[in-house]
Amino acid sequence: MRECNFPVGTGGAKNTRLRPVTTLAASMIIILALTFSTACSKGYSRFMKLPADPVASSGIGWAMVNTAYAKLRAGADANSAQVAVVRGGTVFQCPERKIDPRGADLGGLWYRYKDSSAEGWIHGSDIQLFSTEEQATKAAQLFK
Repeated sequence: MRECNFPVGTGGAKNTRLRPVTTLAASMIIILALTFSTACSKGYSRFMKLPADPVASSGIGWAMVNTAYAKLRAGADANSAQVAVVRGGTVFQCPERKIDPRGADLGGLWYRYKDSSAEGWIHGSDIQLFSTEEQATKAAQLFK
């Protein structure tokens, strides 16, 4: 008769072979979990910080007339009476913006202009927007 050398209580050779495989699998899972948990906890914010958009922020920002002359209109649409013209390179603060009555895709956007001699609306295609007066002034110097 042949003698079996199985350890008592193991249930045979089948369990002794599975034990290293399950230990290896458990070790791999632990290593992967630790890798992902340490990689994702570097103290980084989950929220992206975007720079302020001068078009979307309140007060809109600063503008420079980027055409030779921009028509200044009484209302925020192309059918309004022309009040004056504003010379290219002029820098001004934009307190307000309106969508053309025909819609933004057809008529565009209009920006409020005001100085000591005239007040009205300039079409968005005639200006360039900036977040600071300094940026607008630098652009105006390059324009002239």
